[in-house]
Amino acid sequence: MNFSGIKYKVLSKKIAGSVKRNSSSSLQVNNTIKTVGILVKENSKFDFEGLKRLQKQIPIGSKNFSVLTYKIQNETYNEFRGAFFYEKHVSLTGKIKSKEVSDFLNQEFDMLIDYTAADTIFAKFLTAISKAKFKVGYFTEDENLYDLIINVPIDNTKEFNNELIKYLKILNKIT
Repeated sequence: MNFSGIKYKVLSKKIAGSVKRNSSSSLQVNNTIKTVGILVKENSKFDFEGLKRLQKQIPIGSKNFSVLTYKIQNETYNEFRGAFFYEKHVSLTGKIKSKEVSDFLNQEFDMLIDYTAADTIFAKFLTAISKAKFKVGYFTEDENLYDLIINVPIDNTKEFNNELIKYLKILNKIT
């Protein structure tokens, strides 16, 4: 029996609840970035070298960056050390079944960068339930997911990162 329709509805409700709860919290502009969570989707087009350059531009040290990779297939290769998320890690009731993924989402990062463009219900769900204090992502129809939206082409990680650094400096989140 296929329960994907039920899971989709449950996740949609959880996303709406998380977005509503998060939109009522105030954005603290002058808090500097000390920890960064990064959400990427398994994709051969993703620019991991650009992510390495970003780590150098945000002067907090690479050990303060954590990566969660949304995997489509069961393979264990990841250029960055970090947790893997598979759709099977979400129960029918919207609970995360993986301790590693749950730990990532419950960590109160100073900033979460969502490189997935929230292109699936699962990517939206991960972003919405993350406990990160400041969420950044691409422009999507679900603009309430993020505190900072960067409107650049989805496959242009370099331009996204350049704009991100520019706005983080304007907001006094990095020096």
